[in-house]
Amino acid sequence: MHRIRWDDLQYVHAVADQGSLSAASRVLGVNHATVLRRIALLEAASEVKLFDRRNDGYRLRPEGRALLASLKLMDHASARIRRSLTSTSKGIEGTFRLATTDAIACLLLPGYLAALREVHPNINIEIAVSNDPIDLSLSGAEILIRPGTELPPELSGAKAGSVEFRAFGASGYLERNRDLTISEHKWLGVAPDFAKSTVGEWQLSSVGTRFEFSADSFLMLAALAAQGLGLALLPAFVGQKTDQLVPFGTIGGEPETGIWVATHKDFRQQPNIEALLGFFTSALAADTKQLNVIT
Repeated sequence: MHRIRWDDLQYVHAVADQGSLSAASRVLGVNHATVLRRIALLEAASEVKLFDRRNDGYRLRPEGRALLASLKLMDHASARIRRSLTSTSKGIEGTFRLATTDAIACLLLPGYLAALREVHPNINIEIAVSNDPIDLSLSGAEILIRPGTELPPELSGAKAGSVEFRAFGASGYLERNRDLTISEHKWLGVAPDFAKSTVGEWQLSSVGTRFEFSADSFLMLAALAAQGLGLALLPAFVGQKTDQLVPFGTIGGEPETGIWVATHKDFRQQPNIEALLGFFTSALAADTKQLNVIT
């Protein structure tokens, strides 16, 4: 099944909400044929028939109802981000340093920054990437987006949500090893420096500490898993955004961790910093439910 994009899903949302192609085309500002073509392409890509075509309009089939619920969550998330942008619309200018992990920087941050730039064209963001919690704390950045169970005492901010972890593997690897038990699988591990992290502690209790390959980056672990080298416990959004990976299934006891938007206490009460903290907190909070949906 091909990965589905939000701009494709808008057509499903509009048809389900309006009940007909013509009404959906008016809402979306496109012609009738475009709506029909995008729905057909989406059904072919997902290998699921989403609608029953009736004389009185289009009706979602049972297979499409779960999808519609997810669509509404995404629509609400989009609205929350728009409201957050409106709240910071007085205009932010200047250069700001933002520190985060490579997974967040590569997979989540670009969309947020594009939305931010539309409203604040004179803002410049320097992005510092590190997967070491100590490096993040000492980065000198005005804004930090970081995972963790809590914030260090020198930081002040808000928990935007939680990120769930799930096991992922390449489809070929899973097919070849379908009969193995959890302990018999090849596992890709976090590097020894991260043994006390959420994932490191799960590994120690669930699959041991001996790995052919390990890394201090979830993007690297995802790339290794995509090559069929074993299973990796990844943040759900990393696994789902890596095309070659599919979820292994629920193992039991998979961890989750908070995701925080923070600044050093010395930077609090600065209007621009407070506005940026609010924007990124709202954007991540709106995304959290979707980040943890396994499809």
